[in-house]
Amino acid sequence: MKNFMDVKMLDHIINKTALAIEDGKKEIFEISEKARHDYITYEQELLGIKAKLTLLIHEVDKLEIRSKMSRNMIKTINEHFDEFTEVDIKEAYALSNKVSLALSNKRHDEKELIDRRNELERLMRNSIDVLKKSEILETKVSVALDYLTSGLVEQIEDVKKNKDISIKIIEAQENEKKRISRDIHDGPAQSLANVIFKAEYASKIIDTSPVKAKREIAELQEDVRNTLKDIRKIIYDLMPMSLDDLGLIPTLKKLTSNIIETTKIEVDMQVSQASVIDNQLINLMVFRVVQEAYNNIVKHAKCKHVVVQLHINDLKVELKIIDDGCGFNYPKVMASPHGYGLYNMKERIEIVNGSFEIHSKPNEGTTINIEIPNK
Repeated sequence: MKNFMDVKMLDHIINKTALAIEDGKKEIFEISEKARHDYITYEQELLGIKAKLTLLIHEVDKLEIRSKMSRNMIKTINEHFDEFTEVDIKEAYALSNKVSLALSNKRHDEKELIDRRNELERLMRNSIDVLKKSEILETKVSVALDYLTSGLVEQIEDVKKNKDISIKIIEAQENEKKRISRDIHDGPAQSLANVIFKAEYASKIIDTSPVKAKREIAELQEDVRNTLKDIRKIIYDLMPMSLDDLGLIPTLKKLTSNIIETTKIEVDMQVSQASVIDNQLINLMVFRVVQEAYNNIVKHAKCKHVVVQLHINDLKVELKIIDDGCGFNYPKVMASPHGYGLYNMKERIEIVNGSFEIHSKPNEGTTINIEIPNK
């Protein structure tokens, strides 16, 4: 009877704890969503600020030329004072003052826009930092909640034996959800925000500058086509059927062929396989990392040649990806909004107890080294 009461009390405690964790998870999710919403809002405003700043800088440049011309005119009047009428002199000084005042106002506006641009960039960095931290915390809470509510009392011995496997599977599921969210944010979400901005801009100038408006609409149509392609790609990338049907190596070769066919990049894929990978999670993580690396190379590397080396034996899986592209500052990129892809790759490899190293410098290409235990 006492054992029954102990189990009942333990079950009650677990349920209350699970409810508290669930509430915490909701709050963390709200923090993530707010950070994501803030980032998109700041990003849209930043696009507008940059457009206004471009126009304003052009106006300032024109006013500086006019200011210089008016100063030269005043100088000429002072040197040949007797050759000008009083009306000419007044008009010259009035024009000079008018241009100087306009230039001063425009410079003031330019400074305000630059200050706001810098502030928005700072706010975007802060939003990304909050988003990353809240997502890590959300994953940990999800793992704890799923672990707690998976029949802990009845299966406590089995849970002890399979604890590591259960945690890794849950982490993989949570991180795949976040990967999809990031892919949508980095691709279609940003593209659609740009479409909205261009549409608003075209509607404003369509009466005054119809030719320019048509050009903007043509660009907008191209953006929509590219966004549709991105959405279709995301749908395919959610889970390529060939990974289950054909296996890792044929799927990677197919992915590599697509890169070669759709870009001007040469890819040399070298495979050495002395064993198989029985763990499907490792297969998925290796595929996702190569996929993410190809995405980064196509978008950012500006390279001509890529070497992919994959070695599989009974003890470990080794993957090396080398490109001859423009390279980058790794710590700086990881701390920026563009660091999502690299952060995602590192996160995936750590899920399967692997090590992830990246070596890159500006103008020196990039090398990614990955090692995963094959068990």
